[in-house]
Amino acid sequence: MISRSLIGAVVLTLILSGCLAKVERLPALNSSTVFAALPEADSHMLVGLAVSGGGSRAATFAAGVLEALGEIRIKDRGGERSLLEQVQYISSVSGGSLASAYYAVRKPPRTEAVLDERGLSPAYRKFFSEYKKAMQEDFEWPALLRQALFFRWLNPTKGAYSLAEVWDGKFFNEATFGELYQRERGGDSPRVILNGTSYNSGLRFMLTTLPAADFDYDFIGPFIENLKARLGSRVNPEGLAIIVGNLETAKKHFMPLSFEQIGANHSDLRLSLGVATSASFPPVVGPVTYSVAGGPPYHHIGDGGLFDNLGTESLATLFLKKIPKTDPGKRGLIIVIDAAYPFETGQPDLDRNKKGFEVFADDPPRIVGIMEERANAYQLMLWDALRTQDILVPGFSQLRVEILRYTEATWGPGHSDLAKECREEFPPDVSPEAIRQAVGQIPTRFQITGCHGALVIQAARKVVEAHRNRIVSFLEAGP
Repeated sequence: MISRSLIGAVVLTLILSGCLAKVERLPALNSSTVFAALPEADSHMLVGLAVSGGGSRAATFAAGVLEALGEIRIKDRGGERSLLEQVQYISSVSGGSLASAYYAVRKPPRTEAVLDERGLSPAYRKFFSEYKKAMQEDFEWPALLRQALFFRWLNPTKGAYSLAEVWDGKFFNEATFGELYQRERGGDSPRVILNGTSYNSGLRFMLTTLPAADFDYDFIGPFIENLKARLGSRVNPEGLAIIVGNLETAKKHFMPLSFEQIGANHSDLRLSLGVATSASFPPVVGPVTYSVAGGPPYHHIGDGGLFDNLGTESLATLFLKKIPKTDPGKRGLIIVIDAAYPFETGQPDLDRNKKGFEVFADDPPRIVGIMEERANAYQLMLWDALRTQDILVPGFSQLRVEILRYTEATWGPGHSDLAKECREEFPPDVSPEAIRQAVGQIPTRFQITGCHGALVIQAARKVVEAHRNRIVSFLEAGP
């Protein structure tokens, strides 16, 4: 017979290890959607930001880029206004979701102008100062402390809750998706899309208040009809059937999921947990498990960057539906804020390493990085092929994607171009290339050193300045 002491030991072990399941239960929808569709902005130009993953490095870089974009003046309707006032959508992943959510719930309201005659208005100067500081706080240690204090060790799902609780205590104040929607409806925030991945189906999962219908863009059907007309006799019926079958299969993986589509009412879901869901990277953190009215089924949602670490896919789907190729009066700009860890950065160490297992023990995300690199390559080939063949996708003059990479910043020699926080960490004769390499090797964590934070903020200003003319000329050009 099993003794009480043995049962007690097992129970204590379960408690101390944090192995008890944690499920986020959401009520079922009472209607087709909990968030009513909002009126379309009366504008011929759609502007969206895609913010990559990359922990605090990505969050800090995003804050720096948004500040620099805010200082850009765009001629509009006979006057001038900040570029930020034209941004209608933000789609983000992981660390980028932290920056996006902070911006959405903490930025000044629409009644506060971004710019005055001298530059950023006082309200926005204060906001960006707090924003950049907040993104550089240490979130890891407080989260680990909560894991210990609340007996959550060895439970990565509860690690996501610990991060969410830390963010709530620091700046989100338990804001919900319902509160976010009220800001979006009042024009005080862009529409926000936090991207995750459904581990059940492998599909992209969007945590957003936007209606699912906005992303219901079926380009496969028209694409097939276009191919049939173009291929003609060059492809026999068997070959065409194979192509059509492959495209139909691809369609199933391309279409995203959302809370609306699984019948969940997420109006009371804390935004912090949505960010933690997007940022979950098992087995370290997450995934977060959701159920509708208690479930099953249970939906396990984690890192949104498994195959799209830039957050571009959701925006591309949205824009392709809202900017039909047949309507040249509608145009769109997607600005990608890319602080994703450069895949090529790890190659020099791998080239010198004799022990293959250590490669993945020291850098587990590289496995995902390999898949992401190849997925991105195929994605670029697909979209460029569709554009150059004038098939479905709007041309470059109608839809522009501008990528701002933190590793593309150019640096001056020595200490001439370094923030004071970094001058003790680099020799006086440091080369621009050595600085660039150091920037590329900033680790992906939810903590960042003072020097690394200063470097990515400097990089943000440099990269925005390098792209300023291209961005302004596209926005100011007529339809």
